[in-house]
Order: sequence, then structure tokens, then C-alpha cells
Amino acid sequence: MRKYIAGFRSNNKRNKIIATIYYVLTTLTFLIGSSRSLNDISLWILLMSTPSLVVNLKDLFKGSYKKEDKKIFISTLIFYMIVFAIYSATVPKIDETKADSNLLTSQKEKVDETSPKKTNNKNNSTITSENKEKESIFEVKKEESRDNKNESNTAVNNVEIHFINTGNSDSILIKDGDKAALIDGGENDDEYRVVSYLRSQNVKQLKYVIATHPDADHIGGLDAVVDEIKVENVYVSNGDANTKTYADFITSMANKGLSPSVPLLHSKFKLDKSEFEVLSVANQNDPNNNSIVLEYRNGKDKMLFMGDAGREIENTLNVSNVDLIKIGHHGSSSSSDPSFIRGTDAKYAVITCGENNRYGHPHKETMDTLRNDNIKVYRTDECGDIVFISTGNGLKTSSEEGDYKSGESSTPSNNSVYSESSNDLSKDKSGIVYWTPRGKSYHTTKSCRALKRSKVIESGSIEESGKSDPCDFCN
Repeated sequence: MRKYIAGFRSNNKRNKIIATIYYVLTTLTFLIGSSRSLNDISLWILLMSTPSLVVNLKDLFKGSYKKEDKKIFISTLIFYMIVFAIYSATVPKIDETKADSNLLTSQKEKVDETSPKKTNNKNNSTITSENKEKESIFEVKKEESRDNKNESNTAVNNVEIHFINTGNSDSILIKDGDKAALIDGGENDDEYRVVSYLRSQNVKQLKYVIATHPDADHIGGLDAVVDEIKVENVYVSNGDANTKTYADFITSMANKGLSPSVPLLHSKFKLDKSEFEVLSVANQNDPNNNSIVLEYRNGKDKMLFMGDAGREIENTLNVSNVDLIKIGHHGSSSSSDPSFIRGTDAKYAVITCGENNRYGHPHKETMDTLRNDNIKVYRTDECGDIVFISTGNGLKTSSEEGDYKSGESSTPSNNSVYSESSNDLSKDKSGIVYWTPRGKSYHTTKSCRALKRSKVIESGSIEESGKSDPCDFCN
């Protein structure tokens, strides 16, 4: 590898010192000042590889034309071009509002520059009159521009928000004019259900596909969506998953030439006239808490999509005046902290859960919280597909309202354990579960990767564990 890296290609001590200083300073700058986004990472790689590209190019034309030099340069150039393409594709978009403001400023400067200068007292009044006239013209244009902006801000579409009934999983379609976005894609066996639903809504292209986190009940059907529907942009959460489901999703994107990216915290992206804002994109050990949490605005309407984010994430958010909230983690008690729910001032709550699901979703604690705050509940296990219309000045729906009844008792003594490798349901005949004293979930297998670092592992029945929430990895 040394022949590719500038500074370490020979035993020249001075070159090695200079190269080391450059690479260390570049890396420290990245670690201290970077947001660790894909765009920043690719920029860092570009800066690290630029010296090698330059030196290898120099060697190619230095002295005799060697075949080995050509091979080294071409390899370095190809690598550089690939990274540069990734960097270019992930450059944040320019804020159009700021661009308009800069344009107005430059127009005003041009008006000022073309204004005649005062030469003597005699024609002072004439010059002043001309300047005032030009300033008044500019102010009129400025006011017209403001009016146009206000019109564009208030002119919104009737946006459709579809909560597709995929059982105890998430799949949400949003249609704004002729633009559409899909948040999650249900379980593995939901893929054709999701694709069929999109086609029934005449969705031929998705501007965004957002995989809130890599759990199978959120990305299981996304490989089929990418295969069957044209997709422009894909956003994924921090972290990854060593599962066949995630591998299938990645493979489908690669086959379509799609490059997924992790959105920046508080970044905004428009659908048509509506807009998403990223409220959380954490990087923790718990994939649920890595969920991309989105605030979605259409005119005056505000909707909150929580993915599977738990209470730890909820405590970091500051949101209010919410019209609708998609309750986190299918109504599990690990989410929906009472103080958080109360602070959102939500009018409607949607819960995506399966009928008689084995997790007991939605849990009693969550339903009591919603009842106490008089929030109207809509749930896929009772209502089927749920559709809300955002007018920009209030929400409406023809779906029937659900009730505050909680799910049945969690998992029976013989737990059903989903195995991705076999793509089958197998029974744990012993009924034994595993947990850690400080853990929040119980595990149906001792080999669960979430238990790898645990020094103390206890076992027994679910009742003995005192844990109400099953682990997402081994369930």
C-alpha cells in the first residue's frame, strides 16, 4: 500500500514527517469540526487522498513512462473520482429563501451604484428627487417580492397522510400534489402489500424513502419498493444491522444506483409545498433510539413521526402545538412519556399495531396517557388503513376513531421467536427468557447480540424478569 500513499513511498524521513503532520491535522480537524455526515466523511477522504493523487500524477510523467506508474495513478484516480461523486451527491442544498434575499440585496446595490452623485448645490434637489424616485421603485419591487413570498407560503396543497395497515409494523405514505414520500415499508411479508397500496394510490415515483431505523418491521418491504417504484432519495438512520433484511434493502438500492444518506439534525427538505424537519438522528446502541424523528409541516398543520424512538429521545425533544403524532414503537410503554405527550398538545394520535399481536401493543400505560390527555386515537388494528387530509389549516379524516383499550397480555409462555436466517417462526418450548438487571427488555435467546457485552445475565419466566418489553433483535 505504501506506493499509493504520498510521504511514505520512500525512506525519506523529512517526507514522512511532513506527511504525518498533514494526515494528523486533517483527521483532527474532521474529528473536532465534523458532523460525521456522509458528506463530511467523503470530504475528509478527498483531503487525505489528494496528495497521493498529485504525487502519483507527477511520477507518471517524471522520467521514463513506466507501466507500473500508470497503473498506480489510474487506481488512485478511480478511487478519487468515486469519493468525489459521493461528496458531490451529498452536498446540502442551497436555502432558496436565503438565495432570494441575496438577490434582492444585489439588486438594491445595483440601483445605488447607478444613482447619480451630487456635483453642486444647484442640482441637489433634482438629484435627490431622482434618488427618491428610484428608492421608491425599489421599495415597491421589494414589497411585491414579499407579497409573492407570503402567497407562496400560504398556498398549500391538501396533503394526504396514509397509515398503511401492515400489522405490527410501520409504513406511512405522504402525498403532496404530485410528490410522494414513504416512511418505512412494513415487515418482510408486507412488501407486496405496500407496493400494491402505492400503485392503488397512483404513486409511480417517490421523492423520498425514509427508513427510520433498520428493524425488520420498518424496512422489511423497502427492498420491493425500491425494486418496483422509482425512488429519488433515500434517508437512513445512524448505525446498521447485520441481518438479511437490511442486506436485501442495501442490495436493492445498489442495483438502482441509489446512495442512502443520514440526514443532518435539524435539516429540512421539501416534498412539494410541505416540509420535513429532522428532530432526532441519534447514534446509540439501541436501534429504536436511533430512529429518524420527523416533524412535518403543511401550512399551519404540524405532524410528528416518532419511528420507534423511546423515552430517552422524547426527553431531548421540544415540540408543541402538534396536530397529529404517530406514537412511538407501536404504543409500547418504552415510549410515550406522559410529560412528553402532554407537551406536544396533540389532537390526534395514530398507533400502528397488529391485531392480537404477541407484544401486547399498545400497552396500557400508553393508552392511559392518551386517555388522560383527551387525545383522539386511531389504530390500524381497529381502523385498518387510516387516512388523514391536511388542509394547511386543520386535519380531517373519514376513518373511524379507535378506543383506548390496550393489547392483550404480552407474549404467551411459549414465545414465538422470529429467525431471519430461516425466515420462519420457531417456538421456544422452554418458555425461558433472559435479561440483565439494568436492562429494559427480556430476551428469548441467550445468544442475542444485545447481550454480548453483559456480564450478568439472569434467566426465568417473563413474570420473573419484571420486563414488559421484548427485545427487538431476538423477537
